[in-house]
Amino acid sequence: MNKKDYKKLEDDNIVALLDDNIRRSVGYYDSQLSRERKRVMDYYNAVLPKPAHDGNSKYVSMDVYDTVESMKAALLETFSTGFKTVRFAPQNADDQPIAEIATEYCDYVANRQNNLFEIMQTVIHDGLIARAGIAKVFYYYGEESHIEEVTDLTEEELDEILIQDNVEIEEITEDVAGLYSGELRVTSDASKICIESISPEEFIIEAQSKDLESVNFCAHRTNKTISELREMGYDEKKIENIGDHSDVDLDTDGEVLSRHEEVGTSRGFSNIGYQDQVRTVTVYECYVMMDPEATGVAELYRVVKAGNVILEMEATTMRPFVAFVPLPIPHAFFGNNFASKVIPIQNARTVLTRSILDHTMITNNPRYMVVKGGLTNPRELIDNRVGGIVNVSRPDAIMPMPQASLNPFVFQTLAMLDDDKEDTTGVSRLSQGLNKDAISKQNSAAMVEQLATMSQQRQKIIARNFANNFLKPLYQMIYKLVIEHETEEKIVELAGNYVQISPADWGSKRDVVVEMHLGYGEQVEEAQKYLALHGLMSQDPVLSTMYQPQNQYKLMSHVMENNGIKNVADYLTPPDQLPPPQPDKAQEMAMQMQQKQLELQERQTQIAELKQQMDAQIAQLKLELEATKAERGFAIQSDATDLKEAQLEHKRMTDMAELEILRNADDVRGIASPTG
Repeated sequence: MNKKDYKKLEDDNIVALLDDNIRRSVGYYDSQLSRERKRVMDYYNAVLPKPAHDGNSKYVSMDVYDTVESMKAALLETFSTGFKTVRFAPQNADDQPIAEIATEYCDYVANRQNNLFEIMQTVIHDGLIARAGIAKVFYYYGEESHIEEVTDLTEEELDEILIQDNVEIEEITEDVAGLYSGELRVTSDASKICIESISPEEFIIEAQSKDLESVNFCAHRTNKTISELREMGYDEKKIENIGDHSDVDLDTDGEVLSRHEEVGTSRGFSNIGYQDQVRTVTVYECYVMMDPEATGVAELYRVVKAGNVILEMEATTMRPFVAFVPLPIPHAFFGNNFASKVIPIQNARTVLTRSILDHTMITNNPRYMVVKGGLTNPRELIDNRVGGIVNVSRPDAIMPMPQASLNPFVFQTLAMLDDDKEDTTGVSRLSQGLNKDAISKQNSAAMVEQLATMSQQRQKIIARNFANNFLKPLYQMIYKLVIEHETEEKIVELAGNYVQISPADWGSKRDVVVEMHLGYGEQVEEAQKYLALHGLMSQDPVLSTMYQPQNQYKLMSHVMENNGIKNVADYLTPPDQLPPPQPDKAQEMAMQMQQKQLELQERQTQIAELKQQMDAQIAQLKLELEATKAERGFAIQSDATDLKEAQLEHKRMTDMAELEILRNADDVRGIASPTG
């Protein structure tokens, strides 16, 4: 057929296409799987097997219940003990911070905005007893509003509050003083990513489907009231056209009745014939591959249908379902039923245990052979009163009827059934801590731990199926919805710190890594490995240069998380948030003392050098002084000699002068003398 021969699909054609796929899926689903799941649920609740006779023991072995609950406990302990089991791997070295923030935020969405533990508990339970457990992931657009009371506000204060877009007046009054009081309606955005577990009877998928990624048709069917459809915002004319159409009443489904059999199977709320707004209709949220525009290429569409009315239709890029199949079968969506494997064992154990109880009862209360006419009052024998009297007319009137002894192979068969159950399910008494023979003097703690770990191999395989086929696609869907719908920046609390995130900057796709530990003390062992690595890195002089504070912070965070400490930020501060290092006072004092000693030594050296210089200068000065003294002594001596010579010369001249004077005087006296 040529492309031009393709015709567009009208609403009637789309409804017919959906109805045909629904009939095919529901026919397979409700005919085989539903009966199987109801039967398994009856064995889980110990309703089956029923007693063969009314007078026999009504004991029912709880093998299906014990096996399912033991496996469920092991899986929940693995994935919900507070350890981060899912993380996004960075694409490169620069992507490391964004990958960590994406991991923390998706974990915040799963565990704080939603109750992931309850979802995992329900999905694991459905997977073990119904072949597949289904969860639905979608983005919910909605608002929440609440009333706030205000009192004695001025007009300016009231205007400041009403200027906000999310605040409206519900009721307000003004008193004589001009103050306002009343009620305001505050509306906040409640949009978020929702994760819901789906009951097995609500999810339908085409027969012989392989997986959720390649299936052509799957749907989520629910019962909705007319009022709920109006609240969901659907057009009123479309709701009126639905009429009284209802494909199936899920309240009377065999699986639903079996699930509520312990507390009664009566139908729930009913308002038929009284109010149309609470009338229930079946709504199908279908995900189907089709080409309504006749383009030649089929695409995935989300179509919401009730009766013969299409309430909503849009193209989409993903099917919002995640499935957990504990025992997968290659090339098939539904795997084996885990719980049904134990039903033959529960039947056999029940029959054998009932035979033991019946034999014990008959042995303690045997039937009697009575000789005709040997009893005075037969009612005395029928009234089995302890210590009662039975009147007989002859000694051999009453004899117990011979009873065959219990076959000793019954107990061996029960032990064989225990081993068979362990081989079939992989849930051993050793892994449950119920094997007392494992704890003995011959078996050390390490040997018991090793045996327990070995006995959990089947559990580990199922746990890996849960990790790879449920948790990984679940977190990938959460990541995809975050970057598609949460485009605005926001501040959230992650790991004890308030972080500003911008999903628009994240990559379109990320690799998901699931880390799991199943066994006794494996988390503690993992922590010890990190501590040993810390010691090695710290002590090695070469490795210590590569072991920086940020590496130490990461390693010790893993140690604390493996030991069950969630609030790592309360005990460790990231290296980039540390204050500048402050010197140690003792070390600072020692450094100051050492500095003082160095300064003292420098001063002593300087003094010694100065002393040497001064000694040299003094010696030089002494030499110069001695030379000066010698020079000046010679000069003095020369001067003294000259002085003496001058004195002698002076004296000689004086003497000569005196002689001259005396001579002159004699001459004068001679002249003056009269005799002269």
